[in-house]
Amino acid sequence: MDITALMLAEREKLEKRLAQELYEYEKAKYPEGRLKIKKDGIYVKYYHVRSSGSKKVPRTYISKKDIKLAQSLAMKAYKDRLIYSLKHEIQAIDAYLRLYPKDNGDALFRISPTIRELIGSEVFPQFDAENWLQEPYDQSTEYPEDLKLMTMKGHYVRSKSEVMIADELYRRGIPYRYECAIELEGETIYPDFTILDPKTGKIYLWEHFGLMDSPKYISKFQYKMGLYPRNGYVPQINLICTFETEANPLTSVNVIDMADRYFGE
Repeated sequence: MDITALMLAEREKLEKRLAQELYEYEKAKYPEGRLKIKKDGIYVKYYHVRSSGSKKVPRTYISKKDIKLAQSLAMKAYKDRLIYSLKHEIQAIDAYLRLYPKDNGDALFRISPTIRELIGSEVFPQFDAENWLQEPYDQSTEYPEDLKLMTMKGHYVRSKSEVMIADELYRRGIPYRYECAIELEGETIYPDFTILDPKTGKIYLWEHFGLMDSPKYISKFQYKMGLYPRNGYVPQINLICTFETEANPLTSVNVIDMADRYFGE
């Protein structure tokens, strides 16, 4: 597992959550002061505590008819603590990344093709990625004008989501072919990624379905989900599927989680 990538992905998620919480906090315009809760036997009493400069104003009892004030102050307390926690989680990740060794053995194995070639057979006894990658294969020639985004490996793909998938595989030293042709029931199919597991030699397909809010695209998805299992490619066994809609885009956290599930230690 790439700890640095995982931490950066988590930091990105926290940053987005913090920005949203700060926006909502400002928009809500909570009342000044804080909520004080006091138990008196079986009864609970709420007080509004305000301060003026360095002096505290005596607390004011909140009656039942003003319960919305208590609710608003309670929500303010919750948001204050949540924002505080998010900020400190981000700071903790930053501190971890400063201390985490960047030049560890796993990182060297991932980023150096020469190192992988020299010691690959010792790290992974069935490692034969170099020969597999050097084998020629038929790649899709459809819509070449859509191949606009470059991956870390140096080839072009069609979407930001495919960039995230390709880069995560590359960082882990997992060999893949992009839009490699396979023949299924007399039809040529071009899965997004054909992957060789360097530990086992097992072949996986990774399909990213990026327009799941489009009826036309869903029909294409349904067709493939019938075709693949009939020909030995089964979801959660050797067919990896990720999805997104316009409102729910694929994130780097999703990609890392999926890669961990299939290729983690």
